[in-house]
Amino acid sequence: METSENFLQRCVTWLQNHRAVNLLLILVYFLFIYYMHDPVVHLSIWVMKAMSLPVYNEVVVVIVLLLLVLFIAVIAGQFRKYKNNGLLKVGYLLFSVVIILIHFCTMFEMNIEVIHVFEYPVLAILIFCLTQRFGAAVLFTIPFMLMDEWHQYIVLYPSYVDYFEFNDIMVDTYGCGLAMVTLMICGVKGELPVSSFWKRPEFVFLILALIALAIAIKTCFFAVYEADKCSNTWLVLNRINEIPTFWRKYPGRDVVYHVMQPIEAIISISGLAVIYFGLDSLRE
Repeated sequence: METSENFLQRCVTWLQNHRAVNLLLILVYFLFIYYMHDPVVHLSIWVMKAMSLPVYNEVVVVIVLLLLVLFIAVIAGQFRKYKNNGLLKVGYLLFSVVIILIHFCTMFEMNIEVIHVFEYPVLAILIFCLTQRFGAAVLFTIPFMLMDEWHQYIVLYPSYVDYFEFNDIMVDTYGCGLAMVTLMICGVKGELPVSSFWKRPEFVFLILALIALAIAIKTCFFAVYEADKCSNTWLVLNRINEIPTFWRKYPGRDVVYHVMQPIEAIISISGLAVIYFGLDSLRE
């Protein structure tokens, strides 16, 4: 059921018909994320010190729960309005919410890191307006995430951050996937018919990116750990001195969390992108 009241669909269609504006919005929004990260971090630290870390963490949990309740209420109404592909929508919605909750419980140093769920969905929606494919929007947002994390790792906090934050890339991707599922639930239409899985630009891009990454690691242009570093190494993905273990204790805090190791993260992020490709394949 499609109605003239579908505001999201009208916005998506308008941006599809005005690609120059769409591209400009993508650039502006990414630059906003890129350059506002440091001011937001300083603001977060100020608030944390004013409240104390335990109170700050509890406040974040309360806000997240309230947003989750609001989200469920809105989504429930949209399910009644747009009933096609119901099982697909429910499956992907539950998958997205569950993996975000698991990540929240196992991979956050502080609860405020949940902000990553909300950072990149807008960019993914803008990219969807260009590609008209849900899975492609998720994948093509990942290079922007990588640039942002590189900026933090090398430029902003080189003496503080001692590993490339693949944990953040994961939760950014979860947020983008959830945004695409939400668009589908809200009646936004993607491209149909969709070409075969292996013929799509996003799949080809993923394969070429993985090949390029493998070459970079094999030639030591990227080093997985500090011990692997060579004379021509441009980027060390993990500079943590201790031997990698599944759980890591945050220095000076009673916090234990999992740090995704580089190879583990590359496989996980690629697999996650492929899973979201199914949003286009399965709905046919």
